[in-house]
Amino acid sequence: MIITRANLNEVLFENHDARLLIEEVVTNTSANLYYYHEVEISVKMAIDIYNRAHQADEEERFYSVSFLQYSRAGVDTTSKASKKSLSSVS
Repeated sequence: MIITRANLNEVLFENHDARLLIEEVVTNTSANLYYYHEVEISVKMAIDIYNRAHQADEEERFYSVSFLQYSRAGVDTTSKASKKSLSSVS
């Protein structure tokens, strides 16, 4: 499911800080967040997503993340469009 402000109550968060960060992202950025039930969003994940989403908006590029990928250790969650934009900046 794509996380929206309307369905935040269906998402499992580590604590209220993580919820506030994700709520800010879905309200004020163009990021797409794909959530899978039973995945808990930690504060660390939320901070990372918050920073990446705002950076993508500032650079006018697309950002999408899947929490299923976040639940697997060591998987890069940057979307292909974001990777392309990042590699062109380097």
